Amino acid sequence: MKFLYYVACIGNPDLDIKMEIQLSNLQYIYNDIKCNFDVCINCYETKDTIYNDIFDQIKKLNFIDRCYMYVHKGVLTELFLTNPHNKCVDNYDYIMFIMDDVRIIDINLLELIRIKKLLNISVLSPKILNSTYSYMYFHNDITINNFLEIYLVLLSPSDFKQFIGLYTIDNKWMWGIDLLFGYYNIRAGIANYYSAVHELPSKSNKRDAVYGMLSYLGTHTAYKSMSDITNKYKPIVEHYDDIGQPMPEITLYENIL
Repeated sequence: MKFLYYVACIGNPDLDIKMEIQLSNLQYIYNDIKCNFDVCINCYETKDTIYNDIFDQIKKLNFIDRCYMYVHKGVLTELFLTNPHNKCVDNYDYIMFIMDDVRIIDINLLELIRIKKLLNISVLSPKILNSTYSYMYFHNDITINNFLEIYLVLLSPSDFKQFIGLYTIDNKWMWGIDLLFGYYNIRAGIANYYSAVHELPSKSNKRDAVYGMLSYLGTHTAYKSMSDITNKYKPIVEHYDDIGQPMPEITLYENIL
């Protein structure tokens, strides 16, 4: 299997913490799949001593064959939408798109691939602890979602192209897209058997993020606000077990009782 670990963006603040998280994730994946893989880093620190140090830390890992490094000033989509290395994704079987402050807790990559194929899921996430919305961590089964916050997702090359094609440079904080998977008829889901954690508080410029979201919704969709979408769609569409059988919608509280 040819696998690419793709960091959406990385840089200060808290770069030391973020690098510790990323190095831990890379080691976790290697221990899981027992084969070498490649990494792509979008770095918004343009000082050569900083981005060279990031590159050097990754290349010290003897199980990383290749590290694509893209250095560009900006925020999120301003980096990953302009990365010339994106053309290389066709060389891989699967891509893990991940934020710089998300730590893997418990993931079986081959099992995630099996679930993705079994249920024909285009954008697959594990359960994400410390996420904004409870639908990202509140269940114990596999959910098919209209809404999906983006912290860590598993994609095929064609999924990757469709996925990044949802975003625009103007809406650089990515807000609003998490509500549109149902709208765009993209099959997104969460394998709640596996987990990662969002470790650092968001540093988004909320004013810019809201403006970018509303501008995106008004330009690209039939909606004008988040409430327009949430009034029409619910976060979760279906529940399945790990052999692909439909399950009733049971919350954690009901499981406890």
